[in-house]
Amino acid sequence: MRRLAAASLLALAACAACAGEPSQSLDAGPAPDAGAAPAPDAAGPDAPLPDPCADVVAACPTDEALAAVVEGAGLVAIERCAFPLVDRDEWAARAAALDALDADLDTTDVAGVLADLNRSAPRLPAADVPGDPPGVTRAFGWQAGDQDVAYWIPQGITGAGDAGDGAGASGGRVAGRDVVIVSWYYDRAEDAGTTAEKGVRLAIADVTDPDDVRYRLVLLVDPVLVDGQPTFTSVPIHAGGIAWVGRYLYVADTFTGLRVFDLGRILRVATGVDAIGYDAATGAYHAHNYAYAVPQVDTLADDGACAPRFSFVALDRATSPPSLVSGEYSATTVTGRLFRWPLDGATGRPRLVAGGRLVPDGAWLSGHSHVQGALALGDTFWLSSSKPAAGAGELYRARASAASATLPWIDAPEDLYHDPVDDVVWSLSEGQGARYVFAAARAALQ
Repeated sequence: MRRLAAASLLALAACAACAGEPSQSLDAGPAPDAGAAPAPDAAGPDAPLPDPCADVVAACPTDEALAAVVEGAGLVAIERCAFPLVDRDEWAARAAALDALDADLDTTDVAGVLADLNRSAPRLPAADVPGDPPGVTRAFGWQAGDQDVAYWIPQGITGAGDAGDGAGASGGRVAGRDVVIVSWYYDRAEDAGTTAEKGVRLAIADVTDPDDVRYRLVLLVDPVLVDGQPTFTSVPIHAGGIAWVGRYLYVADTFTGLRVFDLGRILRVATGVDAIGYDAATGAYHAHNYAYAVPQVDTLADDGACAPRFSFVALDRATSPPSLVSGEYSATTVTGRLFRWPLDGATGRPRLVAGGRLVPDGAWLSGHSHVQGALALGDTFWLSSSKPAAGAGELYRARASAASATLPWIDAPEDLYHDPVDDVVWSLSEGQGARYVFAAARAALQ
């Protein structure tokens, strides 16, 4: 595998800048009532655990149970065994395609992309964040073309505080830099004259200096071998939420589950051509004119009968080991479901049980509608909602069997991400011409 020199230089800088940076812990209370994340067993980080649901006759919530949910009355625990995912175990197949791509392309990681940022994001005064969310510490918009474009829409958010000590991150920073990543999905219907499906792009942003936020856009791709030739395709999903764990990026795929991408093996491709994959005529690889492509390495797919949707996802490092929290958007009910998925703390991969399944540690009915993002720290959840029609959003602080608290939030809100280094909650808005990213002190959201 060839590596970009810039990545190596920044990796060295990370050692100098972050070696003495202390890690920070969270005191978020006990794990939720519906179950705590299991600890890794002695068999090794990737050895499957016994299936806790093997002898459970699991059923979806009944109509009576759904009808009994009271808006804002607290999370309602439901049978977690009714919502398994299956690991499609695509690691080896995609690794074969990636190994072949390595022979033709340079590869890098997030630190390498940080050395090659090409766009600037203007600072937004805290008082100007629409909706007047509490505790705003900083905010920014996007460069003019990205702020106003109709066919790329921002959705998910994560950052170096999620990444932890993997993928060149140390103490919740990458090469000494504070990094935020935002997912954008492509709406082909809004892009007149195109027949391409461009899928999902990421904005990798250096937010270390609030007055000098810079970023670069990169494309998510799916590596494949076609008649022995390595190439890749776009990833046409909504990407409503993302979570960065070590070198892996988990991306919500609404009707499938979670896709996994490798931020430690980013491909450097040719620009100047709005096409995807290998071009036999030129021998070059393209990613719709983006210089970098982030490859998919695995899929976790729904394997039950209750058809959960994956509208958003976030990382919770307050559980041991860490866990992912995903959930469902619903505009018509307050019974959108929330799930907690255990990860292996050493690898960042899902903590599978026998049969290659991922069983949630807990499942709940949220008690709120229009939920666009969810964040959990132990037994406390924060839910961002676009419920007020054509108005400011709301942020709900929710727990099991306890009434929710409602806080003002940004207009047209989306995903949530907690940075434990600064103890802030990041969020963003999606409205064309009014797209902002901001951080709010967690203490102001209690």
